[in-house]
Amino acid sequence: MHVPILGRFNYRDYQALLVGIILLFLEKLLRLVTYALPAFILQFFQGQSQKLFFMRYNEMRTPPAKTMQCAKSFREMVEYWGYTLEEHVVMTRDNYILGIHRIPEGKYSTCYTQNNNINKINHNNYDRARDHIESIFDECGISHSVIRNKSYSSGQSTTIKPVVILYHGLMMCSDVWMCNLEQERRLACILVDAGYDVWFGNARGNKYSMKHLKHKPDSRRFWEYSMDEFALYDLPDSIDYILEITKAPSLTYIGFSQGTAQAFAALSINPNLNKKVNLFIALAPATSPRGLQNPIVDAFIKASPNIVYLFFGRKAFLTMTMFWQKVLFPPIFTKILDHCMKFLFGWTGNNMTEEQKAVSYYHLYNFTSVKSLVHWFQIIRANKFQMYDELPPYSSSTSMGHCCLKFPTEQIKTPIAIFYGGSDSLVNIDVLLKQLPKPVFVKEVLPYEHLDFLWASDVHKQVFPELFDLLHKYNNHDDYEEDDDDDKKQLIFKKKYIY
Repeated sequence: MHVPILGRFNYRDYQALLVGIILLFLEKLLRLVTYALPAFILQFFQGQSQKLFFMRYNEMRTPPAKTMQCAKSFREMVEYWGYTLEEHVVMTRDNYILGIHRIPEGKYSTCYTQNNNINKINHNNYDRARDHIESIFDECGISHSVIRNKSYSSGQSTTIKPVVILYHGLMMCSDVWMCNLEQERRLACILVDAGYDVWFGNARGNKYSMKHLKHKPDSRRFWEYSMDEFALYDLPDSIDYILEITKAPSLTYIGFSQGTAQAFAALSINPNLNKKVNLFIALAPATSPRGLQNPIVDAFIKASPNIVYLFFGRKAFLTMTMFWQKVLFPPIFTKILDHCMKFLFGWTGNNMTEEQKAVSYYHLYNFTSVKSLVHWFQIIRANKFQMYDELPPYSSSTSMGHCCLKFPTEQIKTPIAIFYGGSDSLVNIDVLLKQLPKPVFVKEVLPYEHLDFLWASDVHKQVFPELFDLLHKYNNHDDYEEDDDDDKKQLIFKKKYIY
């Protein structure tokens, strides 16, 4: 007898289905029991778990680490490090409301007063700001020559700072850019102090962008999006908004993981966007991941998308993670995530300090749609960087003559710089380079795994010197003519800087 849905599974699908059912059942049972426990019993178990934990492990968290770990918002994190924050709202063309952030001034921004239209600069504050960024650049091994000169308004003229946008990865939010405990490893803050106007994107569905004009987050319609929508709406609409506010002719895009994938996708299908991005820096780029380290879980994600939808529904993905983050003692949650990273991806985490993990892992996960995860699983299964396959769930693409559209990444015009890890199981650099026009810069950091490009203890020496050199070369408003002749801009841009 033919069984609907199940009758279409192969042996590997059945294996993944069985293992997944067992694990999900155990997790849901444990979560149900935890929900049912009285508060005093839950507190008792939490206290006992802390005692057992410290019998084996030492407390690695310093007071700053504990403060950052408990930070509830991006604003808390930014202000803790001594910077001011602006919060902006972007409405996409398909009516999602995105919360994006901006740090417009450095930690020691120079103040001035006006008297008879002449700016009186506070030179002491200027010197302090200069000494601050130069000391950080010395620690990172970055040349002082790439520091942007501070300029000031005079009369009717307005100075436009070079603009940079930082974009997070899958199931993340802008918090990940503020987690580093050491100032020389906090890329966003160094950029601001070096004279850049720094913005932070947030994809639809995460905690800063969980709003729509018509659909509420508890409805299935709200979560009906994949990376296609990130590329078609979120990224270009955010960039248009930033350029409108700053009046800059273009900006530099720095993406991590899925933040690189959505940029590859957006630039490939939107020719005009290429004129607005003067440089695309890809950290741990992902377009065609090999899969996962664990063979059973790898079989699960390469199985039919129906299995994923069967387990996780059609709304938000892994809401259980947020539940356990609230219930578990923070160091225990960190250890569990550390073991999960090794189990799923084979990552050791040896390039990050334990204290850094305690902060970073606590801000690692955020909400996204199940559909966006299924999109990644389709890419892995097809071994090509393609759009979401809208083929009916149980159809055969071969029998229908169906061919899912591929992102035409070979057509990207924006200069691309790539930083990837030699130990990153999610990056297949050979496949990636075949999909792209020749990048202007490629660097392999041999010992680096995926998350190291955010939080490794030596990221300021392995990545930042070349990154700032690239920014200094490509993100320079002086290279653009003021007649808005886009073809001429591109010609000057390439002629001066291409390697």
